[in-house]
Amino acid sequence: MDYEYSVMGSIFCNADTLTASADSEFTYKSYIFALRKLNNRISVSLRGLTSSTTDSIPDAASAINISTICQSIPEAEVTAVCKFLSEKYACKASMRKGYEVYGNANVFNGGSDYEVIEEKWFTVEFDNGIPKS
Repeated sequence: MDYEYSVMGSIFCNADTLTASADSEFTYKSYIFALRKLNNRISVSLRGLTSSTTDSIPDAASAINISTICQSIPEAEVTAVCKFLSEKYACKASMRKGYEVYGNANVFNGGSDYEVIEEKWFTVEFDNGIPKS
């Protein structure tokens, strides 16, 4: 079985903000996030760590993969990033952190497929900096 960890989200904003802010990166604390225009929203994804975070560890920037970073980022930080983006763009933003477990799943013809067999997500949403239930 393989585990795939990820941190991603969406910003639902107006067309002007969408055009001005898409396809860029920003740093929140020591985490680097990518912003990409995707249809009528901006997609957010955790990309890595800043070099200042890894300066004390030799070759850490190349040794730490994105899955490990996604696994170790605290849910409180994911919540803070979501609130930050919602306030910055004055719109609705959602973020999620989680994992998918890939493994063999039985199919009707007696074989098996390698697919998601389990997943778990932490999800948070803000609208203009106000948490949504």
